[in-house]
Amino acid sequence: MRRFERIYDAVEPVEEYRRGGYHPVHLHDVFQQRYTIIGKLAYGQYSTVWLAKDQLKNSQQVVLKVLKAEAFQDNNKELSVLLALSDSNKNHPGKEHVVQLLDHFYTKEPNGAHLCLVFPTMISDGAAMTVSGSPREVGYIRAVSRQLLLGLDFLHDSGIVHCDPQPANILFSVAGGTDMEALLQTPEFSPVKWLEGVTVDDSAPKYLIPSQRRRGQLSDADFSTLEVKIGDLGGASLRLTLAQYVQHCDEKPVTPLGLRAPELIRHTRDTSIDTTLDIWALGCLIFELATNEPLFPLDTFGITREDIDNDHCILIEKRLGSNNQDAEFAEYLRERLPENFGAENVESLASFLLCILQIDPRERLSAKELLRTPFMLDRY
Repeated sequence: MRRFERIYDAVEPVEEYRRGGYHPVHLHDVFQQRYTIIGKLAYGQYSTVWLAKDQLKNSQQVVLKVLKAEAFQDNNKELSVLLALSDSNKNHPGKEHVVQLLDHFYTKEPNGAHLCLVFPTMISDGAAMTVSGSPREVGYIRAVSRQLLLGLDFLHDSGIVHCDPQPANILFSVAGGTDMEALLQTPEFSPVKWLEGVTVDDSAPKYLIPSQRRRGQLSDADFSTLEVKIGDLGGASLRLTLAQYVQHCDEKPVTPLGLRAPELIRHTRDTSIDTTLDIWALGCLIFELATNEPLFPLDTFGITREDIDNDHCILIEKRLGSNNQDAEFAEYLRERLPENFGAENVESLASFLLCILQIDPRERLSAKELLRTPFMLDRY
């Protein structure tokens, strides 16, 4: 039963402000007598994300992720993964390319107990970077890919499969940090209006706010200054069979449909949830960062999941299953890259992506092996 008038702006579903749902947050709210909310960064299916100032650390800016109350068990799973990675004494260069947990706490009422996670600030994410339309030079793709591979290698060495390395979960910033508040757009308030006859309570905020992040914020940044981190470990898992994963998490892997590996599309109960799924998704992600378009564009509106999966398999076969695979894929890639990318660089990037996008998961190179491929080792 609806309780609110519909809000058509790009905000989280207002009806999800209910028992077990989102926690109502307003600008200038203070959490733990410490974190003051100063801006809206994002929202997702399971959380809202805010920019805050840490009053105990000279108003240092941090990111506050407030999770829904109902996913209590999964919240603890994400926290467990983050704490394990934070406590890891691995001397691994990829550790700095996975988001770091600074603090965590619970806030209660009116919709339940919500886990709140505190992270360092990052200026943008891959979803904003892939819609800019700006040409990507080879140095940019190589620099971003190297950092992503280092981060994935650290996760995989730690026995963790991310399961969701999509553009929105890849975070970008620049060396030396910046004033995030100064980069935000002015907030646009969408008032929350209760329907007539519904009992008004404190389960919803007075207003919702679209993300104040500006798209294309780092479009002109020197790629040598970019810092890239893998974020959102809410879907991360230990290496398991699909049957074990479903039993453990009560859900299927969270990887977006267009980034799912062939074996996940055609999954059986003994399909492994292992690092090869992350590798495939990374290949799709790097293609999208390079070209500003998805490798496997899927039409999902009004279509059954079975038909979506069939279309996906057809696209994979078309792109990667021909006898003349290397040449056809390289040409497909070349058509979507800027002219100054360079013919040799196109061939090198195509070969690199084909090492990742192997239909047989046993043929995919690991993150560690991919860091030693010619494309990653070439400095020009």
